[in-house]
Amino acid sequence: MPAPIQGPPASAPRIHILDFARLLAILLMLQGHTMEAFVAPSAMDWGTLHWRFWGEVRGLTAPLFLLVSGAATVLATRRDREGRVSARQYLRRIRTVLLVTAIGYLLVFPAACFADLRWVSEAGWRTFLQVNILQLNGVMLLLLTGLLALTRNARTHAAWSLAVGLLILLAAPVATSLDWFSRLPEGLAAYLSFAHGSLFPLFPAGGFMLLGVGLGTVLLEAPEDQRLRWFRLAALGAGLAALALSLAAAAVPGHLLPPHDAYKAGWASSFHRLGFSLLVLGGLATVAEAWPRLVQALAPLGRKSLAVYVVHLALIYGTPWTPGLTGQPLHALSALQGIGMIPAVAAATFGLVLLWDRVRNHSEQVRTLAHLATTFVLAYALLF
Repeated sequence: MPAPIQGPPASAPRIHILDFARLLAILLMLQGHTMEAFVAPSAMDWGTLHWRFWGEVRGLTAPLFLLVSGAATVLATRRDREGRVSARQYLRRIRTVLLVTAIGYLLVFPAACFADLRWVSEAGWRTFLQVNILQLNGVMLLLLTGLLALTRNARTHAAWSLAVGLLILLAAPVATSLDWFSRLPEGLAAYLSFAHGSLFPLFPAGGFMLLGVGLGTVLLEAPEDQRLRWFRLAALGAGLAALALSLAAAAVPGHLLPPHDAYKAGWASSFHRLGFSLLVLGGLATVAEAWPRLVQALAPLGRKSLAVYVVHLALIYGTPWTPGLTGQPLHALSALQGIGMIPAVAAATFGLVLLWDRVRNHSEQVRTLAHLATTFVLAYALLF
């Protein structure tokens, strides 16, 4: 039995490549949401090459982000000599799960305050309970934490994660064909089905985060001076293998599987997105090897991904307590006007995030005051 693999202190190349990849994913997400929100559907001609390419790129955003998130969980884990994880780490993971899940639901809170919830319609509750990337991230982090408790070294943890991740991808056509809403409460069924509007249910999206654990383990075990090379080779090799599986899956006769959405949950589509996402990660590793200073300079922005996600959605769509970009009508602009909105939304988003970060980092007292003020404002809004 191999000796438990300890999580070494975070080192620059390893952290930088993941944060660099996370920055790319969040930029793709930002531009995708901006175009989708402001451009008129009639201006999106899916029969043209450039719009089909844009759709393909959008399809890589979530797998790329989830792969990186899964890899990052490995690097954040510390084991003792017996391969166990401390109770403090478990508590920290649980707090993170609760935080990201709560943020995901608060962004679409269906009323201005708790007292108004009695007036929410069935359609309003259904929208509120839909599963987006943050809710999925929270559930998968909880599952990965459970796998940590069942394993005693990083290799075993990676093996279990890869096995469960592949199982989720393979089970997706069957799982998403079932009527979960007749079997489970709305809030739970939304994690298993696209039927009521969830964008990222467990099948197949959760599989990408579990598969990312393999990449994190490669970084953990690689010699310090070879981390980027190992990561690049692993990502490119796995990407080509996934694309080969996608081609093989496309040849499977449709009648062998129950009726399902082939794009959202089909084997060919899932492995197609996985393969190209891994190739993108391999390409980013190549960039990191060639221009390490550039990656090092940009990587800190990738660590702000949660804040960027929240702020850009609040800017575009608003929240139950704040307006969005109401000066521009949603779904009404031309493609060129929509492209022009991207740098404006990006500048406002990153500007607000960096300003808030500077305020919080002014001193420990200011940080504590900022957290207390945020908590108070949110509690007041929900109660009154």
